[in-house]
Amino acid sequence: MLLSQVRATADQLQSIATQLREIAQRSGRADLTEKFHEVDRELADTTTEIVVVGQIKQGKSALVNALVSAPVCPVDDVLATSVPTMVRWGEQPTATLVTEMAEDKRTIRTKINPAKLREHVTELAGESGLLGNVRAEITLPRQILSEGLVFIDTPGVDGIRVHAARNVTLLPQVDAAIMVTDATQELTEPELAFLKQAVALCPHVVGVMSKTDLQHQWRDILEANTEHIAKADIDIPLLPTSSLLHSLADRDADPELRKVARIDDLAEHLRTDVRKKVLADRHRSIAKDIGTIGEHLAMVIEAELLALKDPGDGKAIVQNLQKAEESAQSLMDRSARWQQTLSDGSADLLSDIEYDLRDRLRAVGREAEQLIDASDPGKSWEEIGSWLAESVTLAISDNFVWAHQRSVHLAEVVAQHFSTDGRTAVPDLAVADTGQLISSIGGLESVSSGHLSIGQKLMIGMKGSYGGVLMFGLMTTLAGMALVNPISIAAGLIMGGFAYRQEANSRLEQRRNEAKMAVRKLVDESIFQVSKEARDRISRIRRVLRDHFSSAAEDLKLSLGESVKMAKKQANVPQSERNRRTVQAATELQEIRALCRQAIEATEVEINGDWSGNE
Repeated sequence: MLLSQVRATADQLQSIATQLREIAQRSGRADLTEKFHEVDRELADTTTEIVVVGQIKQGKSALVNALVSAPVCPVDDVLATSVPTMVRWGEQPTATLVTEMAEDKRTIRTKINPAKLREHVTELAGESGLLGNVRAEITLPRQILSEGLVFIDTPGVDGIRVHAARNVTLLPQVDAAIMVTDATQELTEPELAFLKQAVALCPHVVGVMSKTDLQHQWRDILEANTEHIAKADIDIPLLPTSSLLHSLADRDADPELRKVARIDDLAEHLRTDVRKKVLADRHRSIAKDIGTIGEHLAMVIEAELLALKDPGDGKAIVQNLQKAEESAQSLMDRSARWQQTLSDGSADLLSDIEYDLRDRLRAVGREAEQLIDASDPGKSWEEIGSWLAESVTLAISDNFVWAHQRSVHLAEVVAQHFSTDGRTAVPDLAVADTGQLISSIGGLESVSSGHLSIGQKLMIGMKGSYGGVLMFGLMTTLAGMALVNPISIAAGLIMGGFAYRQEANSRLEQRRNEAKMAVRKLVDESIFQVSKEARDRISRIRRVLRDHFSSAAEDLKLSLGESVKMAKKQANVPQSERNRRTVQAATELQEIRALCRQAIEATEVEINGDWSGNE
């Protein structure tokens, strides 16, 4: 696929839209003319948003800096990124902090000094997003950005603070994703799980293995990771890179070192393969929109043509069109089937999502309790907490992926009610970031370590041995021995040791109970917070679907109404005017259908790559 063909397809679609808009203007369809203005805006948008995701401290920020050849995203060995940072083209370097207020849905934009960005997007900023979702927007005059690429640096996955869940909600909203893993080790299970989620939510994913400069055997790691990805049934490229070597090459103007860094190879892949596929998908969607608008336009002209060709059947045509108009009007009624399908489907979707979430998180809780029973939580609580954070985050993310797929299926089911008439497409269901409520999930409560000082151990032993010394000492006094004698001391030591073991077991059981209670609290809190977020998300999706299909039904009703009006108007046209208008209408109808067919064919050629030539 060549970029020249992508541009040629865009130009062809623009020409088709312009010709159809002129026909709509001649037909007096101002509503369809406005829709072609929206097509123009979509064709003019050539941006490709690429989100950079991965585990914490994998080199995501450094990779973005290398791609744009500028230190825009702060990089620190200790401090991690805590706020998503969007880097796009601009004539001058600027930095803006954007806060989307959670309560009143306001957006506050605050200009900041680009040199002080580190204070706002890293952990130095403290707890961000208390009042709403926060992100940073950077503009920079760079060639790769001027071509339409937009990079979004994201916080790494750091446990139960749910940066991973936020990143998952971001994936359906972007055009492509870069999954970053470093070359110091092979892909981990959490990384593979997140990669599966990314592929399910984002149409274009690229794998990047960073920090090849730190591992002499990075080729072996690359081969192993490629095998892991293939075994997981994931089909994505995995490209090795080194941001450090790239920055050194820029500093020293060393072209050979620049080749070794392979950042340019990644940039070329993004600006050609990825960007071309994204634009091809966008053009295919635009072609479908053009076809839908064209069919509405053809509907009116076809009705007019039938009335012109056979005036004797004009009344029958009007009656048929009036019946069709009544059918379209039924789509707007509360009893319409599509609305009932949407209502029932939304209720079922919400019920299934909440059950799936509870089932996943309770399974995590049960497994955590098994780990607690098999260990001393006082010693292994940190490891258990890390595992629990990853498992809860994975469960929440998997639930989101499944919910998104179910939402798309619901949209397709509702769209079937329009398939025979309006040819309605499925709307975009990439709702805004919903990570605000998820981020309010509290952390895991601490559990006592169970460590006892020597003095504490001695006191426990003395308490247990006191009774043994006294009891056996009294018994031996009957034989004429002293109260404290070797026998009573030995008995005291034995009973003291037994008492200490009993106390240790009791304390271990107490720690396990505390740990289980902490796990249950975390699971309950996660269910409560994420269920609220899920209900809000389903409500937003339902509103998107309702508004989209209501608009589709209204468009269909309007087109049929115009058809009835046009058929009535042409029933009494003089014969001379009738002949002239018949030829004109037939030509316009043929032109409309040819243009709609050309739009679809152009995108099919673009997607299938059935052309030859050079860039």
